[in-house]
Amino acid sequence: EIVLRDVIGEGSFGRVWSASWQSSEVAVKEFVLAQAAFAGGAMHRRDIIEEIVGEAGIMAYLRHPKILQLYGCSLTAQAIWIVSELCSHGSLRSVLDDASLELGLETRLRMAIDVAEGMLYLHTRDHPIVHRDLKSHNLFVAEVRGRMHVRIGDWGSARAVAMSPDFSRTMTHGVGTTCWLAPELIKDAKGSERIDVYAFGIVLWELATREEVYGDLSAAQIISRVANEGLRPEPPQNCPWGDLMEACWAEDPVDRPGFDVIFSELNRIHEELTG
Repeated sequence: EIVLRDVIGEGSFGRVWSASWQSSEVAVKEFVLAQAAFAGGAMHRRDIIEEIVGEAGIMAYLRHPKILQLYGCSLTAQAIWIVSELCSHGSLRSVLDDASLELGLETRLRMAIDVAEGMLYLHTRDHPIVHRDLKSHNLFVAEVRGRMHVRIGDWGSARAVAMSPDFSRTMTHGVGTTCWLAPELIKDAKGSERIDVYAFGIVLWELATREEVYGDLSAAQIISRVANEGLRPEPPQNCPWGDLMEACWAEDPVDRPGFDVIFSELNRIHEELTG
């Protein structure tokens, strides 16, 4: 049924392909079990499969325009294949890095609103879902009728095996994720839904600057300084959402706003910006 086309991404767990399925263009993530077991350390093969397939199954039932749509997954002896919506522009990080793309302030603000709307949906379900790995690399950009839309993704993928349910394996991710890690995760390996708010604050900084966060620091330096010195990115001057950004990465989780407040505030800023 699925016809693989081009490799559009590659990581420690396998590859991501563009493909066609039932007359639709889709993304297919090949999750090689041998590589996942090696990277997952103490987690056994069966645990890895249960984590990935179980989480993918949950996410496949979610329906929201700001959530990357999962269509299903398939298990073979060697790999798990996860089929999802294909976003033509790739990750938000790759879009921000593309100097040929002109991304005005209003466009980047709308991107932030998209993410906030999707996170509000996840956090306010009857059984709230904490993403736990929110970052620009896990946000995907599609173009619909000439406008860029951001979808929240990375369900049932590398995150599921690299993190145990109590978050204690988070720091094994390295630089790829340490930049978005809330201090309470680093210190106590525990966290509430407000860890997603902290990570969103870092994403807001990325949207404001289009730069790589903590680009001159190692993973170990980031972890140490966030945990012990209150390290945060330097807030850009005259950013319309600067105050909100800093509120999101407050040291105490209870001081961080919920996504209901964030979504409302971003829309207020958008109204002011567009007049």
